[in-house]
Amino acid sequence: MTSTTSLNPSVSGDWVKGETLERSEGLPILTYLRVGDPGRPLVVFLPGGAHLARVSYGHPGARPDDFLAHWLVARGFSVLALSYPSDHPVFPAAHPELTVDRWAAAAAVLAKRIVVKHRLRAGVVLCGWSMAGRSVQPFAETARRVDLDLRCFVSLSAWAPLPGLALVRPDGEPLTSDGLWEAVPQNPPTVLDGLYGQISAQAEAGRPVMSREEYARHYLCRHSVGLRGEAQRWHGRASVLDVEAGIRETGAGRWAEFPVCAAIVPKGAQDARHALSDHLAWSAITAWALGWRLADATALSDDAWAHLQARCQRLSTELVRFAPGNHFFFLGAAGAQRAARHVEELWQAAEDLRDLAADALTPVPGR
Repeated sequence: MTSTTSLNPSVSGDWVKGETLERSEGLPILTYLRVGDPGRPLVVFLPGGAHLARVSYGHPGARPDDFLAHWLVARGFSVLALSYPSDHPVFPAAHPELTVDRWAAAAAVLAKRIVVKHRLRAGVVLCGWSMAGRSVQPFAETARRVDLDLRCFVSLSAWAPLPGLALVRPDGEPLTSDGLWEAVPQNPPTVLDGLYGQISAQAEAGRPVMSREEYARHYLCRHSVGLRGEAQRWHGRASVLDVEAGIRETGAGRWAEFPVCAAIVPKGAQDARHALSDHLAWSAITAWALGWRLADATALSDDAWAHLQARCQRLSTELVRFAPGNHFFFLGAAGAQRAARHVEELWQAAEDLRDLAADALTPVPGR
């Protein structure tokens, strides 16, 4: 396991209390840590495309209770929010060649380091927003390698690791000359305005979560297109398409290696694709994982088998919560507090399912 090393912040005045710049598996990672009850899980938050993980804990001068991390800590959880390297000024290098599996591995190694250092003993709940859904299997694979106790994954409007769920252009996304993907261009500002409009919709009347300028300055970035988990990647001087690499890096099809997957699903039409399908996609992955890991279902008693089958039929309700709002449903005091409660509920539901199925499952490959 590669150790993590703190780097000296290079940008003054723009750092949030609790942030450090760490190095894991050769990558610089913007790290935010809040230590709670060591007997409760560590929640590891991974951000989506074009955003720092500050979307879970805020920017300098923000109100903490508008963000998810504040309410998770209030429930006793420890929180570790990790930002991938990008062109944001907090990073020394953007790493345009970075792939999703390498990023997820570095995040898991760093999480293990935190667990050991702070003697956290209740395992890890991985929370991924948007693009971070592509990181689940490689995070889980590395967690097994370094003996990190991953209990479950909770999707926050996250793309399941199935090719083509995210928008895929036939010739790939346009990249900068140095190979970075600008998912939220500020010129023209159409996409930026749309996303900021969703953030504003999550705020309480007269209490904005952030200004448009704060959003652009403290949250947005350009980064490796390989983090999308699709076919496109940057090879030194050019963009290339490699469908097989995208499937391999996200672990699509290796369902036995996935943890129990739960989902918080937005209700708003502004996030229609997630609102319509996330409850099915992540429940299906959990059912596939259980099915592939059943040592011998016929060895179960009739009652045990009937109970397990009935639970799988209810996965899309027991391991799913629906939340008012859009793609940023976990922002704003009410949305953030509600999302933290749902994370706790889904972690407990995942624990119940793990206990029910434990005697019937074979070990995950590599464990």
